[in-house]
Amino acid sequence: MSKELELYKAFIDGLVERKDSMTALWVKGDGFPKTEDNKAKNELLAALTPEQKGVLAEMLQDEHIAGIHDTLAYINKMMDLEGLELHQDGESYPNDYFESLHYDFISRCDGDEWPE
Repeated sequence: MSKELELYKAFIDGLVERKDSMTALWVKGDGFPKTEDNKAKNELLAALTPEQKGVLAEMLQDEHIAGIHDTLAYINKMMDLEGLELHQDGESYPNDYFESLHYDFISRCDGDEWPE
């Protein structure tokens, strides 16, 4: 496997490792850090049932992943139409080697293996 393909896969897999929303974890857990700025958020969470917190956390998690997806889709568009290149260690990431940055990210989030 080429170095640029290894770097590309590591980049996508690095994003997959970061797909969990800290905000969603706070909602499901003990709330936001106990600061004055978070007081209203924690008061709202205290009024929710565990089931409601679960639904809210799921919505926040979905939006977190959607934000990464949309950013990658924009980068992909810029690569396709505007000549944007991503470089690491002197190597250029392949563009659309498998499908696209955003498709590959979602596929890996869903547990799919990398294609051969």
